[in-house]
Amino acid sequence: MATRSRAMIAGMLAGPAALAVAGVLVNGLNLFMNLVLARVLDPARYGAVVVQVSIFMILSVVGNALLIAVVQRETADDGDSRRAQRAWIRRLRGVCGIGVVAASAAAVLLCRPAAALLSYAHPLAVAEAVIGAAVWTLLCVERGVLQARGAYPRLAVNFVVEAALRIGLIVAFVGAGLGVNGAGLGLVLGIALGAEHARLGVAKVPRPARAAKPHAAAPLSTGPLLIPGPARSGRSGLLADTWVALGALVPLALLQNMDVVIVGWLDHDGGGAYAAISTACKIPVFIGLAVANFLLPEAARRRAAGHGTAPVLAVALAFVVTPGLLLVALGSVAARPLLSMVFGPDLAGAASSLSVLALGMTCLAVTLMFTTYLLGAAQRRVVAVLTVCAVVTAAALGLAGGDPMRTSLAGLACHAMTALVLGALVHHLHRADARAGEAGTVPPGQHPPGGEAQPVGVW
Repeated sequence: MATRSRAMIAGMLAGPAALAVAGVLVNGLNLFMNLVLARVLDPARYGAVVVQVSIFMILSVVGNALLIAVVQRETADDGDSRRAQRAWIRRLRGVCGIGVVAASAAAVLLCRPAAALLSYAHPLAVAEAVIGAAVWTLLCVERGVLQARGAYPRLAVNFVVEAALRIGLIVAFVGAGLGVNGAGLGLVLGIALGAEHARLGVAKVPRPARAAKPHAAAPLSTGPLLIPGPARSGRSGLLADTWVALGALVPLALLQNMDVVIVGWLDHDGGGAYAAISTACKIPVFIGLAVANFLLPEAARRRAAGHGTAPVLAVALAFVVTPGLLLVALGSVAARPLLSMVFGPDLAGAASSLSVLALGMTCLAVTLMFTTYLLGAAQRRVVAVLTVCAVVTAAALGLAGGDPMRTSLAGLACHAMTALVLGALVHHLHRADARAGEAGTVPPGQHPPGGEAQPVGVW
């Protein structure tokens, strides 16, 4: 029994560990890129590149929402043949390709008015951010299939390969004198090459065989959990999953990136310094984005099988909270030397805010884990909570007036509040599971076997 428990724990840690290591490597590459860009570009152009990346990150939630829907569709035990599985993936790739063409045309036409609205001096860079977000959907389709099939090592390799290609191209183009627009061009080409690498990886990972689903209650750590009915599949299910995930990920992306955009909008001169500490403090969030690729499919799969999902969430939280607290401690004692060494003395003006913002980003990483976990458990309330919190956070950041310390304090308060509320939703979910297990009923969001089919993770 002890050997089996150790093997189970080792298996549970292997997936997030590989993805977390990949996240650390990607963060190292990002820091290298920022070091080079901070040395090559003046503070105003460096701040413009960070704003461009923030715009891309906000728009990329469409692809991330599609990724969640692909995971739900691919993990569904719908009995599709291999031919049918390949067919729906090919159709989805084709639709995304058409979307890339349409988004590119719209971006070129609308980039100048959008740049004027944001008081942004590089309209072509706005178009590149939009095109990059469109190409990102192609990458998300492939990554969704990889994580649904449990190919975490191959997925981790793709993270590193895509980041290396993207960052290498950005550094090369900026070093060649193309400036902010060169950074956007490298962003688009790097993501496209990463998507092709992921597609080749998908071709080497077959869908695992599905065992017949039992029709009796399975043991759960808090009690027996009834197995949901057969999965809904097809285009309508994929669209529904995408829209619900999009409703959660849009405010989450705003929470992650709007502080840089708001500070750059309100304080052009101080935008570069705040962008530097923001980049450094995103480490726990970036690691969380990698670990979420493990948490989503594992939480959905274990819940559908009637097993406890709390251990998976605890492992994911440990992987994001630990580096976040280390960054807070480092920022408390050596913020200015660290920023001066990495970004240069000209971008170390907001060093006093580093530890505060790092703690806020750690809270945001916890929010990311809670959101991913609740999406895997089909909890639609997370959409409303994140929307309200994003609106409150935007107002608080705007009232800070672009000052780095006031902005960091406002962000910390809002991110901590958001994490607390979502933590309460997770606690309520676990209590509902426990009550359902004790009563022998189906928890909220599930249907009994043979009933109306709407399984865990599909809305």
